[in-house]
Amino acid sequence: MDYKIMEKEAFQVIGISKMFHMETSYLEIPAFWSQHFQSENAKYICGAYGICIESNGAGEEFEYLIADDYKEGKDRPDGCKVFEIAKHTWAVFPCTGPIPEALQEVNAKIFSEWLPNCKDYEFAGGYNIEYYSNPQNYENCTQDEKYYSEIWLPVKRK
Repeated sequence: MDYKIMEKEAFQVIGISKMFHMETSYLEIPAFWSQHFQSENAKYICGAYGICIESNGAGEEFEYLIADDYKEGKDRPDGCKVFEIAKHTWAVFPCTGPIPEALQEVNAKIFSEWLPNCKDYEFAGGYNIEYYSNPQNYENCTQDEKYYSEIWLPVKRK
């Protein structure tokens, strides 16, 4: 699989969150994005990131954030939360193609192929991040065959 390893300092995001069940999230998260873009909050949160945040429970549910970068002192619209992503080493996986299929395909390969066979790194836990490029740069927006996104997975050396 194509990937790169990068170091990233801690950063803050602002977004809208919702809890999802592991088993049905692949269907429910795209619907959450659709609902978001039809809401008032879409004026404030463009959706540069989709962030899965691990729960502290049994692992059946997780929080998902539709988010943008946040700068301290910036207005926080009602219903939006600020979340800090800790400094990490990240494995960054490029995804090309229509969303959500391209992301879901690469995500499945990360957990079924890359992680089990990676000799240098293991999942560090906490969260994983979907990064979205500007859809207006593509003829068919996020449904374009060339649309570019990434999956960022926090990793640590074995």
